Amino acid sequence: HPTAAVPAAVAAMMAAFCVPSEGERSMNPEEKERLELAASLESIEVFQRGVEPAIIAARDQLMTRENYRGYFRNDVIARNNVGDHVLYAFISRSYDFDEHDPVRVREVFDAALAPLGFECSEKAEVLQDGTTDTVLIWGSERFGATVHVMVSESWLTSVNYYTDYLRSDGSVA
Repeated sequence: HPTAAVPAAVAAMMAAFCVPSEGERSMNPEEKERLELAASLESIEVFQRGVEPAIIAARDQLMTRENYRGYFRNDVIARNNVGDHVLYAFISRSYDFDEHDPVRVREVFDAALAPLGFECSEKAEVLQDGTTDTVLIWGSERFGATVHVMVSESWLTSVNYYTDYLRSDGSVA
């Protein structure tokens, strides 16, 4: 009967999809974990379209022409081949500027990042000279992204951000 062959054909196709590719067979456990994590996160393009503009807008509310002092590194998108897949990680340059109020910095970044689901942790350290350095870190499990700000009472504030290795969705950011 011709319809009896349909279930067998469907079963054969499903089995073919379940067989790992050559690249996936040769992956070590860490690479498999990295791919699983990337599959659970938003793509690099979603980060660049939806998150990065919010980070830049918050930074630019705090960093002005008058208080800007410099930057370190250039923005980098690192490419990582994992089996048959390519993952991408973004690392921003680090900007330094005069801003010494950690409460203001937290308010500005919270306003931009909390609506996107980022959570902030804060650690203040009193230095030998009696001044305080406050480290503020916003993280998002959804986007695999981290924003790192160090507010120094006696020196410059530094801002940078980066992502875990993310997949590409093939769109243009």
